Amino acid sequence: MKGKVALSGMAFYGYHGYYTEENKLGNHYTVDLEVETNFTKMDDELESTINYETLYTSTKEVMLKPLKLLETLAYLIAKKILQDNAAAIKVRVKVIKHQPPIGGLCESASAELELER
Repeated sequence: MKGKVALSGMAFYGYHGYYTEENKLGNHYTVDLEVETNFTKMDDELESTINYETLYTSTKEVMLKPLKLLETLAYLIAKKILQDNAAAIKVRVKVIKHQPPIGGLCESASAELELER
């Protein structure tokens, strides 16, 4: 049976951005992640699903590397999730940058994508 494992609101501080100031000062980010899989056994064992602790660790590894674009972050997170989890079929990632430097008030900017095996 098909199902999903999700993590919402993972909070990170990172040095991502196109402008030099963003790379020096950093910013707050939130990542939402949804992973589609097949639940072949419902035996109440961790090995029968995708471990969300592993999903967090994979996401954190990508978030630690400074990059210019939110789209690149989302893509690399999705790619890593698929590489690290053989049972993952499809990954949806949303990366949110809080209070982006756009010359005015803005709560957040985001990029979202899906990547399939």
